[in-house]
Amino acid sequence: MDSDEGSELYASDIEHSYATNIVKEVETDGLIDSYKPSFDAYFTHASSRTRTSTNVFSQRVVPLSPEEYNAALARAPAHAFAPKIPFDSSSFKRWAHELDEGFNLLFYGLGSKRGILNDFAKHVSRRGHVAVVNAFHPSMTVRDMLASIARVPGVQSTSTSTLTLERVAEYFAGSDSPHLFLIVHSLDRSPKLTRAISSLALSPHIHIAASIDRLNAPLLFSASQLAARKSSSFSSDRATKNVGYGWLWHDLTTLEPYTSELTFADRTSISGASSSRARADATNPTSGPLTETAAMHVLAAVTAKAKKLFSLLAAKQLENAESSDVSEVTPAHSPNDQQHLGLTYDALFTLARDAFIATNDTALRALLGEFRDHGLVVSAAQPGTSASEVLWIPLRRERLSKLVGTLDGDGT
Repeated sequence: MDSDEGSELYASDIEHSYATNIVKEVETDGLIDSYKPSFDAYFTHASSRTRTSTNVFSQRVVPLSPEEYNAALARAPAHAFAPKIPFDSSSFKRWAHELDEGFNLLFYGLGSKRGILNDFAKHVSRRGHVAVVNAFHPSMTVRDMLASIARVPGVQSTSTSTLTLERVAEYFAGSDSPHLFLIVHSLDRSPKLTRAISSLALSPHIHIAASIDRLNAPLLFSASQLAARKSSSFSSDRATKNVGYGWLWHDLTTLEPYTSELTFADRTSISGASSSRARADATNPTSGPLTETAAMHVLAAVTAKAKKLFSLLAAKQLENAESSDVSEVTPAHSPNDQQHLGLTYDALFTLARDAFIATNDTALRALLGEFRDHGLVVSAAQPGTSASEVLWIPLRRERLSKLVGTLDGDGT
């Protein structure tokens, strides 16, 4: 018995001595001490300081300007925006069936999903009422979403009553209530809308199909909200407790550019209006100057605040035209180049804020975006400055005056 224990100790001593010799040999040869025991290697590496790079990605990579973004999209080949597996519209039936089973759908993946979800909205429009929410729009609020839902007959009891999330959830919880399909684009862009939708998602006859664009979007949902499911026991007195989402996740990678979603991303998108229109005129010879008829068609489709902003900018441009004393169009000032009569962005923001049209930069940017897409308002950098920009309406003074008179006659 003693001899066995002695042999074990003897073997252990030899093993320890052999490992020590290996380490010494490696150290004397100037090689990496990779033959050290695991515990020695751990303390050796743990004692060394970790070097953190000071290079920040957002500081070293300059964001694309609107001109660079549009030029990159124009140069890209068509197959760059085509996924390896093309989308099959037959998935609409499966998605609709999943909605019927009590799930809500959340779509993720690289590329804009707006076009496909809009087509899905048309597919389910035969089964009930549809409301589309553009959460990427900075001026989109919970009140706007409720206003869209209020168009469903029977949701709002009286024209003067205020519609609430609880009232909507209660109405669509009834067994005889119609079905509401809520299509939400870029849900992760608006945390307020995300929280509001959690009060509607578990109502039995409300079906939600939403998209997310950011990698950290799942952090918006708690574990309990993700695990929540619709139940037939939804009661009106427990409407406020029925909070959750019941998501069923789908990969919807399209590789489509986020053109619509990035329209209101930042203030620099305004400066791309004039250059974008100039490229369109250069590539399309049939596109002529802005006409009164085209302007009236666009103004008839925008909100009242947008019309007031347009009238405000037009009035200031007419005042500048009067003070400049330039009544005839000269080669230096063509009908489509009224920059010398325009208004700086900061001056327009001050006037819009005083008139209660836009109280912050984001709201003004959203209103200007309505006109930028159609070329009613264009912009350019102010001469002699690097940051300020000038906004103007590309119409001659007499045409602009007639257009303003028409807007005033309509009560705007």
